[in-house]
This record gives sequence, C-alpha cells and structure tokens, in this order.
Amino acid sequence: MNEQGQVIGMNTAIIGGAQGLGFAIPIATAQRIANQLISTGRVQHPYLGVQMATLTPELKEQLNNKPNRPIEVQEDSGVLVIGVAPNSPAAQAGLQPGDVIRKVGGQTVTKSEEVQRIVEGTQVGSTLQIEIRRGGQTQTIAVKPGALPSN
Repeated sequence: MNEQGQVIGMNTAIIGGAQGLGFAIPIATAQRIANQLISTGRVQHPYLGVQMATLTPELKEQLNNKPNRPIEVQEDSGVLVIGVAPNSPAAQAGLQPGDVIRKVGGQTVTKSEEVQRIVEGTQVGSTLQIEIRRGGQTQTIAVKPGALPSN
C-alpha cells in the first residue's frame, strides 16, 4: 500500500530473516491476470519472440569489432534486436537481428526492460507499432504479440 492506503502491489515472496525483504508484482499486472482468469480461465502472457539488449556505445563498439560480426550496429542508443525466434510474432512481422527499436506503441524506449513492460501490457493478438532503425533508415513495423508458448 502507498501512503494513501491504495494497493499498489501484491506480495509474491518475502524472505524471512532478511529484515522484511519482499518482492511484489504491480497491482495493474495482478488485475490484468485476474481479469483473464475470470473471463477465459487461463492467463496468456504476450510476447514478441526477440532477444534484445539495451544499446550503449560500448556494446556497439564491442559488436562492431568482432571478427565475422553477425550484426553491424550503426546506432548509439535504443534497444538492439540480437535474435529473433523462428515462427514468432517478431519473425512474422519482419523484425531482424541488428534492428534497433526506438519506439513501441508510440512510446520512446531506451532500455530492453521498457520494451518488455510495454509488450506485457498489451493484449495477445492486438497490433503493436514498433519503430526501428535498420541500415540508417527509420521504419515502422506492425507486430501482433502472441501468447508465450508454455513449453
């Protein structure tokens, strides 16, 4: 609870003997999960199927100086797509390793955690606009997040 008595999170774990150290999920996430359970009896976690990393000048230099580099990076910031899972929503939409994500759903992103948070807040099957930089050009790609495979 916050100072106004509003529920802002739901405890998921408390470590005894660690002076009250606990972990919680945001209440918006708990509400989304509860609503899915009530309406469909199961929970679907949206995913794109990309492996990504927060792009920094150091990471750019490290990748560009690798022999036989699989990815050439031109951007200094954003979220770098390192890999795309075969047959994933990202692959079907045309995302490629080396793409640098700049915006997701109209929101500017600079860290991979921000992309993850935005994707988790969408509905499976909805359309999500992703602005990328590829080969020095800006493109917008429409991706439909899928349900995270259970296996």
